[in-house]
Amino acid sequence: MVATLPWMLACAAGNIELPGGDRVDTSTEAAPPADLPGSPDEPDPSDGVFDVGAVHQIELSMSAEGWAEIQGNPWVENWHEADFHFESGRDGSTVDVPAIGIRAFGAGSEIAGKPPLKISFDRNVVGQRFLNLEQLKLDNSSQDAGYMNERVATAVLRRMDVPAARTGWAEVTVNGSHAGFFVLLEPIDDRFLRRCYPDADGALFGMISGWYSQGLNPFPVGYGDPLTWYDTQTAVESDGSELTEAAERLANGTDAEVEEVIDLDQFLRVGVTRSVMGGIDTFSGDGNNFYLYVHDGRLSQIPWDLDADLGYPWAYSLAMSVDPRAPWLTSPWSTNPVTGGPYTDPVLLRHLAMGADPDAVVEEVLAGPFEYALVDAEIVASAALIEPYVWDDVLGYGPSFGPRIADLRMFVHQRSSRLAGRDVADCSDPDDGSVPASALSPTGTVGWGELLVDETYWGPGASIAGDHSCGALFAHAPSQVSIEVPLGMSTLTGRVGAQDWVQVCGNGMTFQVWQNGVELWASGVVMNYDKAVSMGSVAVVPGTVELVAGHNGEYSCDTAVWADVRVR
Repeated sequence: MVATLPWMLACAAGNIELPGGDRVDTSTEAAPPADLPGSPDEPDPSDGVFDVGAVHQIELSMSAEGWAEIQGNPWVENWHEADFHFESGRDGSTVDVPAIGIRAFGAGSEIAGKPPLKISFDRNVVGQRFLNLEQLKLDNSSQDAGYMNERVATAVLRRMDVPAARTGWAEVTVNGSHAGFFVLLEPIDDRFLRRCYPDADGALFGMISGWYSQGLNPFPVGYGDPLTWYDTQTAVESDGSELTEAAERLANGTDAEVEEVIDLDQFLRVGVTRSVMGGIDTFSGDGNNFYLYVHDGRLSQIPWDLDADLGYPWAYSLAMSVDPRAPWLTSPWSTNPVTGGPYTDPVLLRHLAMGADPDAVVEEVLAGPFEYALVDAEIVASAALIEPYVWDDVLGYGPSFGPRIADLRMFVHQRSSRLAGRDVADCSDPDDGSVPASALSPTGTVGWGELLVDETYWGPGASIAGDHSCGALFAHAPSQVSIEVPLGMSTLTGRVGAQDWVQVCGNGMTFQVWQNGVELWASGVVMNYDKAVSMGSVAVVPGTVELVAGHNGEYSCDTAVWADVRVR
């Protein structure tokens, strides 16, 4: 197991408070003792801003012309002046900050109407702060209909003692008009570094827009020095020599020379954790979405922009199959911009050659930071808190919110189960003498693919609209599956349902139970993302029973799942 970094705990948030006052005990996020290097003597004044148990209110007052430019042409990224008013969703306290700077920011998320916003509290007034923050970012969540990926992924990373931005939520109004519901993001800046690292005095490098997928591969002649690819992000200047030296030692140095300039264990913790979460747009996956920070003379990695972790809107199967030993094999953006070949992570490759054990880190992530019950509880609580605000948001993602949360919960369960090689949920067998259908010689025909026993299409167990079932028979409809009822058994029970990643098309499913040419039970129409439907108690006799699933009317993309069918 990779050793934890006790000084990094200064960067972690405290225990997570959920709506209703309940708290999730996350011991690795507990505040560190005051005598640890870099530990704050008291809670950070900005902690309340990043409170995942509340939705804050932010009011901006600025010129109509300035706001029209930000909304209508966010790609220009011009700064404008505004007055900032903050009201806590936890206790109603307020803070006013005049003459702030505001502009749009981002890349793929930069859309007209509701662009992501960057706020600088000291741009126009030197030394001005908002609860000790120099900056604040407001993510429009245009690429995440659940408004949840950043909240979940950064919490998992912090529980792995990895420095990651804190998050929260806020409703924003501009000049009295509703501008949208935003994810609050802590910027990676001087203030972040001072909070997370003791004696923070090294250079922080961020990728220059448009120059991606280089990572720490050698900087070739003809493509400029490292500052062609990276620029410094804080008051600490650098000529990029730290990056040049790290890339050179990775390519040609001894193991000891590499370890002198790169914190290999820290890179491994970041890379493996993001791979466990299905990250396909990362330093290890495609050379994107990260900062490099020089700490105690060695480069460490700070992850950023995690909305493509935990299953991108169209990339569930990719996220499910990310290999922590070679995550670039899964990323659709894995291209080396210099050679034209695939991108590879030179830090991970070198560390593997030195004997690194990613599997041990996977086990650590699954056992605590990404533990299924903990993360699922966080998702459920946060979804209940923010759903009304998502429905009111200008992006109109309300109808997609429920399916996205269901898909997210399905991903967390099934990704964890697949990596662990077992169902990670509580799956104790009922003490009633019943036998699962998987043990009753299931056979049958399916619409496409194959009949799967004891697992769904994506992994062990079944997750339908957030409702977990431990055992399942799975088949794409139309399907007809036969099981054999043993002598002495007379009752069939179970649940049925349909969920397949981002599939909201079709006219729904119908399910039936037949025996000896007689229909014993029918479900009616079950739509994708409906809760699983209970069969109740169906009387059967020893012999063959048929479980039938079909489309309702025209062909649909719905997926049939018979969940927890048992006979007693």
